[in-house]
Amino acid sequence: MKQPWYILGAGAIGSLWACHLTDLGLPVSLILRNQAKVDLFQKQNSILLAGQCYPMTAELASAPKTIKQLIITTKSIDTENAFNSIKNRLDPHAKIIVLQNGMGSQQWIQSQCPHAEVAWASTTDGAWLKAPFNLQHAGRGVTQIGAPDQTYTWIDDLIKGGFLNVVQDKNISLTLWRKLAINCAINPLTAIFDCKNGELINNPNYLSTMAAICREVELVAHAFDIDLFDGPLIEQACHVAEITAENYSSMLQDVRQGRQTEIDSITGYLCRQAKVQNIPVPINLAYLKKIQKVHR
Repeated sequence: MKQPWYILGAGAIGSLWACHLTDLGLPVSLILRNQAKVDLFQKQNSILLAGQCYPMTAELASAPKTIKQLIITTKSIDTENAFNSIKNRLDPHAKIIVLQNGMGSQQWIQSQCPHAEVAWASTTDGAWLKAPFNLQHAGRGVTQIGAPDQTYTWIDDLIKGGFLNVVQDKNISLTLWRKLAINCAINPLTAIFDCKNGELINNPNYLSTMAAICREVELVAHAFDIDLFDGPLIEQACHVAEITAENYSSMLQDVRQGRQTEIDSITGYLCRQAKVQNIPVPINLAYLKKIQKVHR
């Protein structure tokens, strides 16, 4: 019998991956926050996506079964509490994928599971929940999965088939740094200025601030011998802002909804790495504090 994949964080991306794994013929179990959520799920025992039902199971973190395969898709701010809720169930040699925004949580999970096979992931897929367990795949992208200094053959099992575009990434650290850099350039500004992504390149003052943020990010990356892109970061950030011009960043949506943001895993991570290298990043630090003051 195939080992189930457990999904910790059954939001939009977690649900999308649950459907992908089911499509591959793999058993899936969602780990839900409370009994009310489990009861609601058990009315259909599936996730609805594009008119199709993807059957799976759901349970609480306190369920007794050992977890040997786990995908963590919680918001980064929820990682520690969510992980600790299932830590005693984890097989010491479990296969774990950390698929989250920002950086820092990947290394923390690895430190908590020194004998596990921990892979990191980054996705450009878009998804949102129209209703509980009713999923909309809003934009087809690519999910890159890999582990620093490791190659795990089991990742291949997640690539062959299914409806998501998944690739094994031999330089996942660079991929995550690139995404972090773009998020540092765009997300805090949209959250503070309460604007769509595209407005950052159409407003000279916003664009000037974005360029200053980019210069600081590049200084930190270079201190770690990381070459982010072939050209300047500001060019890439402007390109992303242009192709997502009508989008509202997830950070702005969190601020509008009064939810905690992921600023500590994005700009906060950048500022902590800058401190390690003794590099001043006053613009990034200022926006970190602004977001924390508005809504941490």
